[in-house]
Amino acid sequence: MPTAKLTDRLLKNLKTEKTVDEFWDKAFPGSFGVRVMKGGRKTFVFMYRTGGRRRRMKLGTYPARSLAEARQQAFDLLGAVERGEDPAEKRKQERNAGTFEELAQLYLEMHARPHKKPASIKEDTRIFHTYLLPAWGRRKFQSITRSDVIRLLDEVKFKRRAPVMANRVKALTSTIFNFAARKALVPETFANPCANVEQPTREKSRDRVLSDDEITALWKDLENRAEPTASIYRLILLTAQRPGEVKAMRWSSIDSENIWTIPPTETKNEREHKVPLSSHALAVIEQLRPLTGDTEFVFAAPSGGHIKWLQKMSQRIQKNVGFNFRPHDLRRTCATNLSKLGVDDVTIATILNHSWPLRHMTAVYNRWERLPEMKRALERWGARLDQILKGEPGKVVNIGLNKKVSAEHA
Repeated sequence: MPTAKLTDRLLKNLKTEKTVDEFWDKAFPGSFGVRVMKGGRKTFVFMYRTGGRRRRMKLGTYPARSLAEARQQAFDLLGAVERGEDPAEKRKQERNAGTFEELAQLYLEMHARPHKKPASIKEDTRIFHTYLLPAWGRRKFQSITRSDVIRLLDEVKFKRRAPVMANRVKALTSTIFNFAARKALVPETFANPCANVEQPTREKSRDRVLSDDEITALWKDLENRAEPTASIYRLILLTAQRPGEVKAMRWSSIDSENIWTIPPTETKNEREHKVPLSSHALAVIEQLRPLTGDTEFVFAAPSGGHIKWLQKMSQRIQKNVGFNFRPHDLRRTCATNLSKLGVDDVTIATILNHSWPLRHMTAVYNRWERLPEMKRALERWGARLDQILKGEPGKVVNIGLNKKVSAEHA
């Protein structure tokens, strides 16, 4: 087999009278060369040994593939061989592997649907169809590289002007490839292409807390909003529970002692949570009974199920009151005011259904044991809210529940 220092000039003029001939690059530390056919076709090749066998790989044809590109690929493959990998076998597995779209469907069926909540599944599916499948849907999933990931994230962040969504796209992509590794759908040597990819955007934790004046303005504005949606905001503020948990409240989840039990299927941490309802929260709920009391949900939707979306009403409220907020900010506002009232951090964490530093084997017992403390804390906050809304201190007053209902419920 002839050897020569391969150059572009040599390759342009390289010919053979044989049916096929191979010329090996003597400047390359391994076996890299070009295969020349009598008809003039020139194909780059890389040869190596693994497990006592000699393997060869085609690296593209010249001049469609430049000498520099082929040589660099050969260097990369040589490094893989030295790490104990078998590049030809990896390429074979990639050819036989499914597409990214097929992997995404497996992820949804085998991981997301059994383990995630409906809202999370819906968001995963939206990200698939909006960002991932248009970019990689027909690609063999093992062929996706770190540079492919970076390129997509840059497109989402800069071209689509969605920097926070770029973080979500990266997180979901990484989760999918980790799923593929757990299910042995990729070789053990396969590296998650999201590894060592920087977070596209540094997110700031949101710490918005409504002032007393803002609370008053919001509560007053809610008097002119349709029920039962308006009272979702009130109950988040009074109980400090997550908006999604409040929206899904069932009449049957409130017992004779006015304890609201949120099942693990509806909590963020998948842990049952008990919330003692203050007299103020009960006043909100009871005024909804004539409207939704004959349905399953306290905040029943006219079309069935419970109310799921607050965006439109939030936008209308913000436009009217002149400041921005999110429903989740009401939960933080309640927690902050509980702290101002002197409620201890563990009780607040228990109300919020957070874990606390001293949580241990008796944590479940401690949560139930703290119900009286939680009740007292939420009653104090209700009384403080009365004061904020110009009510009489220490007295449960009519705190502005509106009588307006949506046309669908009328």
